[in-house]
Amino acid sequence: MSGIKVNSAAIKTFEAMKKNRTHKFLLFEIKKEKVVIMDEKTGNKELNPSAGYPDFIKALCVEKHAAWGVIDYEAKKPDGSILNKLVLISWCPDDCGVRVKMLHGSTTNTLKSKLGIDKHIHASTPSDCEESAAKQHVGLK
Repeated sequence: MSGIKVNSAAIKTFEAMKKNRTHKFLLFEIKKEKVVIMDEKTGNKELNPSAGYPDFIKALCVEKHAAWGVIDYEAKKPDGSILNKLVLISWCPDDCGVRVKMLHGSTTNTLKSKLGIDKHIHASTPSDCEESAAKQHVGLK
């Protein structure tokens, strides 16, 4: 545990995403010893109704910058029904520095706990974030 807390406004926005489907995705980062929302607009369904998985990955996977992203992932099951599941990706590229990596890694469990998400995808390269990883994460091949 890093001692870094999750900002209450970030939790409130996440809860709105979960209950009211206000966002396709949210991005979180550490700022001033708190986990805050990094970008609330890009994944907002009202402001960007066509936002999808590629937009999420483009916004999340920034060089030399560790962050977390939660996407309201939608995929078609083999039986034709639609699966909706919240997927957390922990993005921590190798080039972001040792201190940042340590803070990010030790804060991931705090964020997972506050958001009520038990599993996540750890990614350090863009290929770790490919949609096939999200499909596998939600139990689809």
